[in-house]
Amino acid sequence: MIPLSVGDTNQLSIAIGPADVRRFAELSGDSAPLHTDAEFAKHHGFEGCLVHGAWLIALVSRFVGTTMPGPDAVLERVDVAFRQPCYAPCAIVIEGRVRQVSEAVSTVVLDIVIRRAGETVATGRTWHKLLEARTT
Repeated sequence: MIPLSVGDTNQLSIAIGPADVRRFAELSGDSAPLHTDAEFAKHHGFEGCLVHGAWLIALVSRFVGTTMPGPDAVLERVDVAFRQPCYAPCAIVIEGRVRQVSEAVSTVVLDIVIRRAGETVATGRTWHKLLEARTT
């Protein structure tokens, strides 16, 4: 039995600071000036350094692994479209809504929205395989 139903929602708030952006640049090796050089970013029409899109997707992974559907799920696919730039420092809210549940193959599909200051930063969808309960 899958403990989720179509239409169920949950959310997670996460603070992102400039140090997080720097750490992600170091970990990923993505030191593109759009993420690391405020003057470069401003010259190209942005307010400052952008939070990496890959970091936002990693935070979606955190949401689905800890919040919804949770630790009994394997993330199989993520499809995200970035709608607005995201700058640090900020607080983002990741919201998931169950779009589809398949008991037959133990899968769940979520619609995902990432917001910053009430503005939609990204939208997308995630697909999950639910693990069977362990018996010991």
